[in-house]
Amino acid sequence: MESLKNKLIKFMSGRYGMDQLYYALLFLALGLMVINIKVNTPILMVLSDGLFVLIIFRSFSRNISKRSNENDLFLKIWNPIKKESRIFWRRITEIKVHRYRKCPKCKKTLKLPIKRGKHRVNCPECHENFEVRVII
Repeated sequence: MESLKNKLIKFMSGRYGMDQLYYALLFLALGLMVINIKVNTPILMVLSDGLFVLIIFRSFSRNISKRSNENDLFLKIWNPIKKESRIFWRRITEIKVHRYRKCPKCKKTLKLPIKRGKHRVNCPECHENFEVRVII
């Protein structure tokens, strides 16, 4: 078993391996496969198989700089989506105790305790004072 492990390490040296784009493509391909179980169309089968081929190609690629640039481009798109979705779900789970408002100057989202009515808020990022109105 140790010999097989050493052979695998030797084979993968100098190859790109797995990154965040790898996992995103993997989950997308698996999701398409699950949908294809219900729908059973050849288009989804070809798309999921094509994604698996792309995943294998990327992980065994020796062009590390190009694969790294692809992952960086993916992360530039994915990280803002991930951040906004986390804020959205946090807003839903904390709706009874906090309200979220954006600063009109720097656009930073502020987490405020519920104080019904109008009151002034100081943004910790840009130190702008602005009025917030909480109805519910």
